[in-house]
This record gives sequence, structure tokens and C-alpha cells, in this order.
Amino acid sequence: MNLEMGIIKVDVSIPELARALEEFKKNRLKALETFTSEVKSAVSDTINQILRAEMSIFLGDPGQESNKRNGYEEKEYALKGIGCIRIRVPIDRKRKFNSLIIPKREQMDPRLKQDIAALHLSGISTRTLAMISKRILGVEISKYTVSESLATVEEKALWWLERLIQEEY
Repeated sequence: MNLEMGIIKVDVSIPELARALEEFKKNRLKALETFTSEVKSAVSDTINQILRAEMSIFLGDPGQESNKRNGYEEKEYALKGIGCIRIRVPIDRKRKFNSLIIPKREQMDPRLKQDIAALHLSGISTRTLAMISKRILGVEISKYTVSESLATVEEKALWWLERLIQEEY
């Protein structure tokens, strides 16, 4: 059975599904951990394929005829709803390639930063957020990252604070 959704393809075999159901009967939490691990691996593989394709397109551009691939930079990337995944960002010899998918020095999905900022603004301290981030968000973050994430909502927060209040409260 094949289920296709855009660029992601999911294959399910009936015998494997039957084994998975047996595992859920035995130990549901362990089965969920295994399932999560497989989803992370599939997402990581998909992103890596997209990054390789992006590099191929870049190297096909005029002006890149003398440029070639020059390995990969491996890093962890925190993706909302998935957690930390290992990705391999391609590198070219001239170091001109900049991915649109995973920009240089970005280690976290911007949506995740917004969520961290929202949790912090709701009253959870930077220290507490740093402590519980791995459990709740699937990503271990530092107190510095929590503070830095506030920049993602700063513009909206300032607008809200400076807005004109027309009605009497």
C-alpha cells in the first residue's frame, strides 16, 4: 500500500503492520518510541534528499560551471513536531551555496522559536523552559536560546503594548 503526500512517500507493508500492532500490545510506550524514531529518520532522509537536489540545481546555474561538490556539514536541526534530526548540508568548493531549506547557522525551526517565546511570555522562566524543553519540545535548549527566542515575537509584542486603546475597559 502506498500513500503519497507531496514530496513524501510512505510505504506500509501488511506483515510489518501486523508486527507493529503486536509490539503495541506488548509495550505501547516502547512501540511509540520506535515509531517516533522511524518518523524522525524518514524526515531526516527526506530533508537530506531535498538538500542534495538543491545543491544540484545550484551547481547547474550559469557561473557555477567550475564549482563542484565538496562534502557535507553534518549538524542537528530542531524541527517543530519532530524534534532533533541529523542533517547533512552539502558544501561546494567555492563555499557559495546557501540553502533555502536550512540557512547557514540556523539550528532550529523558526516556528519552534516562536513557541518557546510564547511559553516564556506565558510565565515560564528561562531556567524552567531550558530544563523541560527536551521533554516537551523534543529539543534541548539553553537559557540563552530561550531569551534569544523572544526576538521572534518582539515586533508583535511591542505593537500590542503601544496600540491605541479605543474602548474603556
